[in-house]
Amino acid sequence: MPATKPPHGFKNAELDIDTVPAGSRFGRIYMDAYPDPLGFGKSPSRFSDPRRRIAENRFGVLYLGETLKVCFLEALLRDRRDGHIGDLPIEEKEISARRFAEIEAMEELRLVDLRDDHAVRMGVPSDVAKSSRHGLARAWSLAFYEHKSAPDGIVYPSRLNGHANLAVYDRAIAKLTPRRVIPLIGAPGLAAVLRDLLVSIA
Repeated sequence: MPATKPPHGFKNAELDIDTVPAGSRFGRIYMDAYPDPLGFGKSPSRFSDPRRRIAENRFGVLYLGETLKVCFLEALLRDRRDGHIGDLPIEEKEISARRFAEIEAMEELRLVDLRDDHAVRMGVPSDVAKSSRHGLARAWSLAFYEHKSAPDGIVYPSRLNGHANLAVYDRAIAKLTPRRVIPLIGAPGLAAVLRDLLVSIA
């Protein structure tokens, strides 16, 4: 079956929106070399702007996770365990080179909901949220960004463990603030995450 891109007139369709209340907190793992916990680029990513424009004319996306575990999976582990049985060592420098930030929503966020059956209800292909077909996901992200309701971003299930991830559009990042920033190696719960995922620090 061919990939289904957003149909003509989608900007007027009804979206399933999840409202995240002010005060909600999420996590982010990022490289220590970048000082801003809310910093973001415009390089290709799952829900980045697909248009071939100069960077100033494309929207940016900031990715957050609902748990430390999903942040670790998305930022470090990804598919490294595929076909690997038993303990998986990760070099300590990969951990020590990163920070973990707790990010709080200062205002409510309105996010296009791609979890459960919401994508089906909106006519969004399942590949958009759950696979690595980033080209299709970017096309739909642009359609969400340009929708008349101007959502703040997308909430979607991680393909790695099902926990919720947020892709926050740059226009809504002003609604966020970092509450705590610490070295990843000292993040509360990291030892349990490593144990659950059968990962060791080499």
